[in-house]
Amino acid sequence: MPSRLLNEIRLSELGNYQLWEEVDRVTSFKHGLEPDTPEYFSWLTGLKSFHFSGEHGHFTARQDARGSQSYWTAYKKHNHKQLRRYLGPTAKLSIAVLEDTARHLAEKASSQEPKAKVPRKRPEKREVLHARIQIRDRTIEQKGQEIEGLKKQLEEQKRGMLKMQSRIQQLENQLRTKRL
Repeated sequence: MPSRLLNEIRLSELGNYQLWEEVDRVTSFKHGLEPDTPEYFSWLTGLKSFHFSGEHGHFTARQDARGSQSYWTAYKKHNHKQLRRYLGPTAKLSIAVLEDTARHLAEKASSQEPKAKVPRKRPEKREVLHARIQIRDRTIEQKGQEIEGLKKQLEEQKRGMLKMQSRIQQLENQLRTKRL
């Protein structure tokens, strides 16, 4: 099986489109076959796939079938991703549509930046993990002790406030008795 498609539509150096096809493992130029003519569309109907190289880029087109309907899809690989665009039925595969698709796929490919490779994290050793757990447990224990100490201080302050309130009440009572 050949590594690349031998059926091809390509833009020549002279600015016209050339149609190439493989017949009996021999690739030949299709003389006299002009793009966007009925002969061109009937030639495409007989193909399962072809490569397009135009002014704005290149792609591979494949003919797929869903039910009784067949349609074409354009594919282009970029940064290990396959880009794809629906082309439509054979009757719509004019050179303008193919060029527009090549432009679209080229723009899509250039807009996608490659992902930066992130080095793989090495797993930590069991001893390191145990040490981290012990540190965390000690910290939790210390925080628990601090909370208990703060609770005791709060209780002492509440008792002190109650003593002060009772002392204030005693003083107010003494002040009332002196006024009378």
